[in-house]
Amino acid sequence: MEKQPLRFDVPTLTVLKIIGILLFVFFLYLIKDVLVILAVSFIVSAALEPAVDKLQKNMKIPRWIGVLAIYLLFIGVLAVLINLIVPILNEQVGTLIANQDTYMKDISGMISTWPQGVQTYINTSIQNIPAVIQNWQIGGLSHRVFGFFSGVGSFIAVLVISAYVLSLKNGMKQTVSAFVPESRREIFLKIFSEITRKVSLWFRGQLILSFTVGLATFIGLWIMHIPFALILALIAAFTELIPMVGPILGAIPAVLVALFISPVMAIIVAAFYIFVQEFESHVLVPQVMKKAVGLNPVIIISSMLIGAKLLGILGVILAVPVASSVVVVLKEWPAIKNGS
Repeated sequence: MEKQPLRFDVPTLTVLKIIGILLFVFFLYLIKDVLVILAVSFIVSAALEPAVDKLQKNMKIPRWIGVLAIYLLFIGVLAVLINLIVPILNEQVGTLIANQDTYMKDISGMISTWPQGVQTYINTSIQNIPAVIQNWQIGGLSHRVFGFFSGVGSFIAVLVISAYVLSLKNGMKQTVSAFVPESRREIFLKIFSEITRKVSLWFRGQLILSFTVGLATFIGLWIMHIPFALILALIAAFTELIPMVGPILGAIPAVLVALFISPVMAIIVAAFYIFVQEFESHVLVPQVMKKAVGLNPVIIISSMLIGAKLLGILGVILAVPVASSVVVVLKEWPAIKNGS
């Protein structure tokens, strides 16, 4: 008996749907930078909306003035920190480069009993300090901090979009309503309100982490009698808001200051910053974010790792609010599917 060849009859409509989905996914890939800007704008708007609402309700301040005041406060704090950081870095870096040979001798004597490979690595690293400092000058730091916005234009776009949404009464809900059919608007607004609440709590959690790291850093540096302890702690608190590279940026000035006390003190301070960062990453972040957004620590850590893999620093920033949003949508998915 002759075997009939297998045939798969796929309806033309199904083929067209698959092609349409693939084209839509490709389109999303092409505009991924725009989607990232919109996502960051949403997070900024959701995080600041409670503050703007309170300024309007309690102090009778128009929304646009409240938004402007918050932006100016952020810019002012950033400017003050930069003015505090730059003189310290210029002074300490200049002295460090001028006395590099002396520090080399001190450190070489201290590690003379260590394995030869370790000595070579440390000595090479110290010799490369001037080049590293030149690469990480203030201009370079600013470029790295704002690099994930793909330029100043994108950063301004985030501020403008967020300001526009925040300046409107229920601006976030109005924006969502414009893209949702009326039959499903109620459930989508319910979901959106919950997502907004989660993002606001996430932002509050970030502030708690920043304050905790700054306080712990100040106490540690004060106990070790490190000069400029308060300023260095403020720097650590602010850079804590920058994922991944933030703790490194915050540690550099403190290590440089400690290096002028002794190479050993510089190593102790570096070890202290590493300890604070590890404690913050593996203990504080999961627990604070769990209480803030109600996510399991494993989900938080996993989402941050995935975000770092996909989008680097920006992925880490978006990880927790995106994971919270996904969880909210999954919980409400039956209602979305039924259209109720």
